[in-house]
Amino acid sequence: MSDGFPEKTITQVYGDFATGKTTLCLQLCSQSFKIGKKSIYVDTEGSFSPERLLQINPEMDLKKILVFEPYSFEDQCEVLEKLEETVDDEIGCIIVDSMVSLYRLKGGTYDEKRDLNRLLGKQLLNLSKIARNYNIPVVITNQIYEDFDNGITPLGGSVLRYWSKIIIKLEKIPEKIGQRKATLVKHKYKKEGDFCEFLLTDAGII
Repeated sequence: MSDGFPEKTITQVYGDFATGKTTLCLQLCSQSFKIGKKSIYVDTEGSFSPERLLQINPEMDLKKILVFEPYSFEDQCEVLEKLEETVDDEIGCIIVDSMVSLYRLKGGTYDEKRDLNRLLGKQLLNLSKIARNYNIPVVITNQIYEDFDNGITPLGGSVLRYWSKIIIKLEKIPEKIGQRKATLVKHKYKKEGDFCEFLLTDAGII
């Protein structure tokens, strides 16, 4: 698929609030529609906006997007476990925005956290299988936290990093209003550390 999201692959996009993660996801839905495909959008944060999508692409047919809204990590497990039942040749992409917002709400003991990581890994395994079986891109968004040793770090640790074959970091550029920076943190064959700058506009990403 165009716009930089390869098929058969999970791409992770992480960054702070308002860096363009959801806009990027909505623009991918628009691109999928333009090539005659539907999209699946798993919205765990209530961030999916039909109005914003129509702003990006006024020709968009909202019936071409299947939206799932899990309200707990258990709901998310169920949605992603059964997701392949919804996928067919008409689906052009799958988006999970975000992968960890419901996961991070779960606390508990070491053993409970280990079980959560196991369930998260199972969800990502299912997404990876779907991406490969149906030759489509899967894009997941991720949140960040500040680690005293490593600075700004994406959530999900080694589980998300392992299953995400491509990882992109989004950042604001303080001195340039509306401008953002996308940096390749991990890629299968492109140079890590390469970056580009882009604008967030009413029409999406430019």
